[in-house]
Amino acid sequence: MLPPTMLTAFFPTAGALLGSAVGAVVTYMVSSRTYRLDRLKLISSWAKSEEVEKARVASYRDLWKCLGGISTHSTDDIAKNLHSVQERLQDWYYNSGGGLFLTGATEKGGSTKACFFAARDLRSTDPSEIWQAFHRLRQGIRKDLGVFESDTDEVAALDNFKKRLGTYEK
Repeated sequence: MLPPTMLTAFFPTAGALLGSAVGAVVTYMVSSRTYRLDRLKLISSWAKSEEVEKARVASYRDLWKCLGGISTHSTDDIAKNLHSVQERLQDWYYNSGGGLFLTGATEKGGSTKACFFAARDLRSTDPSEIWQAFHRLRQGIRKDLGVFESDTDEVAALDNFKKRLGTYEK
């Protein structure tokens, strides 16, 4: 058993050591969190850098050209053109390196990348279904590039085309 004078000195010392250890752990956790947040901000700024955006615009222009066979211009040829358009998408993604610029994740529904693969892998003969899949891809491209001023403009353009496509909808 320790003498009372040593106990009096032991408890404050033990408390100080415990407080220092807890403080060190908390400081480490906060600084680690701050490091991760700063790193994410830096990576995000790289993703939005001017050079990447210029490259994305150029790449998306080429992607847009690939979509010409599934358009409002030739609604009667939509189903017939599906396979050749999908081959051009595959070529754009890998051979042209366009896949590097698609935003989002394949698993995240509604992302441009998910819409790309949905259009590229679609198996259908229904012109309306085909057009809808490719419309979602075009929508993702426009969203990534900030083409429409607002969602209202996008909805108006879509409603206008749906009227033209009405002969295919059931």
